[in-house]
Amino acid sequence: MTKVDLNFIVAVLAKGVMVTVIVTLGASLVAIVLGLVVGVTRVSAHWQLRWFSAVYIEFLRGTSLLVQLYWWFFVLPIFGIFLSPWSVGILGIGLNASGYAAEYVRAAIQAVDRGQYEASTALNLSRLKMMRRIILPQAMRAMLPTWGNMLIDVLKGSSLVFFITITEFTSAAKQVADVTGDYMLFFAVALFGYYVIARALITPFVRWLEVRVSRGFVREVLP
Repeated sequence: MTKVDLNFIVAVLAKGVMVTVIVTLGASLVAIVLGLVVGVTRVSAHWQLRWFSAVYIEFLRGTSLLVQLYWWFFVLPIFGIFLSPWSVGILGIGLNASGYAAEYVRAAIQAVDRGQYEASTALNLSRLKMMRRIILPQAMRAMLPTWGNMLIDVLKGSSLVFFITITEFTSAAKQVADVTGDYMLFFAVALFGYYVIARALITPFVRWLEVRVSRGFVREVLP
């Protein structure tokens, strides 16, 4: 392998890793924000909000992520809606993951001890303040481990943006393997590369969140 070959390989793989990281970060942000909003509305006192969030969750979880990306990228232009491949990749993967995140939020909220709801009512707290100050801080501690799994799924799902013309880590590894003919080596690089990204990016972030939530837990919950 010549020096030029090595420079080409490093450049292609580094760009692929950067694309994967950017898509993962953007989609994770979308998933977290929408997951929280939809998860909270899933337990709303208003049946219309509960119905909408239930349909939202079931549709996104029950349909293929790749087909969803195809709809965003190939079908929406038929109706005059044009989105860039990056927008489709980040929003599409984030929306899909938000369906799972919302269910984790709902389950965590419903797992909070009923006494906390009763105490909040006794203190005459509004439902919004009760959710923000009392229920969600406790629910966060239960949902974070499942969110870690969800974010790893976002990382793995980022490989599908190849099908909407974005060259990410997996397709970059294949591109290099096609040139060199060494498929075992470069798919091994991709295989362990995703593991390294998860360990270096997602795991520390989830642990940091766990520490932050644990610090605020004593201050937020009712005695």
